[in-house]
Amino acid sequence: MTSRHGNLGATPHAGMRWAQRWACLLAGVLGLLPATAGTTGGREYFVRSDGHDDAAGTSPAAAWHSIDRVNNAQLSPGDQVWFEGGQSFPGNLHLTASDAGSPEAPVVIGSRGPGRAELLAGNGNGITVENAANVRLENLVVHGAGRTHNTGYGVLCDNLRTNGPRLTNLVIQGLEVAGFGVQGILISGMRAGWEQVRVRDCALHDNLRGGMEVAGRLPYDTAEYAHADVVVERCRAYDNTGDPNYARNHSGSGIVLYQVDGGVMRRCTAWNNGALGDNRAGGGVGLWVCAARRVAIEECESFGNRTRGLDGGGFDLDGGCEECLLQYNYSHDNDGPGLMVYTYPYASHHDRANIVRFNVSANDARRGRRYAGLWVQADGRTMSGLEIYNNTVVMAAGGAQAAFVRATGVEARLRNNLFLAAGETVPLRVQDPTPGVRCEGNFYWRGGAAFDLPWGDAHYKSLAEFRAATGQESALPGGSGAAQDPLLTPLPPGLAPAQEVGLEKLTAYTPLPDSPVLAGGLDLAAAGFPAAPRDLRGRALPAHNRLAGAMLGPVVKN
Repeated sequence: MTSRHGNLGATPHAGMRWAQRWACLLAGVLGLLPATAGTTGGREYFVRSDGHDDAAGTSPAAAWHSIDRVNNAQLSPGDQVWFEGGQSFPGNLHLTASDAGSPEAPVVIGSRGPGRAELLAGNGNGITVENAANVRLENLVVHGAGRTHNTGYGVLCDNLRTNGPRLTNLVIQGLEVAGFGVQGILISGMRAGWEQVRVRDCALHDNLRGGMEVAGRLPYDTAEYAHADVVVERCRAYDNTGDPNYARNHSGSGIVLYQVDGGVMRRCTAWNNGALGDNRAGGGVGLWVCAARRVAIEECESFGNRTRGLDGGGFDLDGGCEECLLQYNYSHDNDGPGLMVYTYPYASHHDRANIVRFNVSANDARRGRRYAGLWVQADGRTMSGLEIYNNTVVMAAGGAQAAFVRATGVEARLRNNLFLAAGETVPLRVQDPTPGVRCEGNFYWRGGAAFDLPWGDAHYKSLAEFRAATGQESALPGGSGAAQDPLLTPLPPGLAPAQEVGLEKLTAYTPLPDSPVLAGGLDLAAAGFPAAPRDLRGRALPAHNRLAGAMLGPVVKN
């Protein structure tokens, strides 16, 4: 992502210590989720297509008629505005600081009745929330005039104050947002942004520049974070093409979290984004974070994302990420890398203590030979404490490499991964190797073709030769790692490329009963590394196990 915006031992990396804290910290974030039902106090207002703007608005029989009438009202804490479900309302909804709610009594805008109300924004913003804290938007369809005609945002939540704390308690739930010329949803701020942000169950599609961004406008090299405590769950971002005429920054991503301190992107799906983006400044990625701290992407699927040159991948921990986590995700059939960890010269922080674990990348890096299923690179900044373990990376014929690491400036440990290639593709390529990159307990397989592992300028033709020359894969007596068929289940017959699978239905790439990967990796707990609680499919792992790859096996059929 050309973004704008060591030895095995008992002493843990910072990344190890962070892994031990993840469960309790994520539980703390989820414990802050605001209640979904009810408000205290306040008035109810109703808007119907057969209403009248000179009515009181306080009952369905005395409903208002238009979005303009809502804009002219001054809402108070606890007030609720209900658009009639199944009806359409042209206009541009605008809330200001005078319409803010309170923590106990947010202002709610939503649909009431069968179906969802549709807000028709034309060429402008669908909903603007400006300097208004404690706001909840729910159960609405927000449509622009089309990505090539509209010039606004579907939902723009902006903190325009130049001083003061972050705005709090923003909930966006159950929205469909499509047909906008910039972002489907943008949550931003001039300096301080937002905290306690919850975006759930939204569909973001057919927007020009991207599906959704939580992005600050702080200087690119700041040590501050615009936003904090951000949770994005069960959202779907697709067919956001990217803007071929926008060259200032990336375009064509599904969901991006930028300048965020603490949060999670969970159970989201992104596909077919980025096909038209201008790649002079970078393309899009399905789901990614940048300049963020302690943000997790987990239990997501990202597939079939596109690019005309750069990027176009499934997942990314990009420049300035600290203590971030990419786990339990499925990436497949993307133009760019499936699992990317990248930093750039002007990143706001040195990347450190990030973790990539229990993910599957299959048939990614389909456009050209630049990328890989797993792709790690530092440009002008450094990465330290990067832990990459128990991932399954499967590269079909036609790619250059299943996994790629440019080692300059990178301190990373790759352990208990499956790097699987076919045809002329190689399982792993390391450019400019340094002592900071360690490989232990990995499986390397080329579908029966001769072993080939490019390490700098050398090509090693056997695992034993690789061990002897580099000291890699040597943590156990006789050496660790393996070069043999991992014996995994194939994709189900008839499954089309770039088709949504769903993590709960993913049975491919699971070890068969006699697979060597079930006991072929390192016992990371014995090596002083905290054991992961489960595999990608949610099956519990014992404290001491030697599983390589992302999934335990065999598959149990009911």
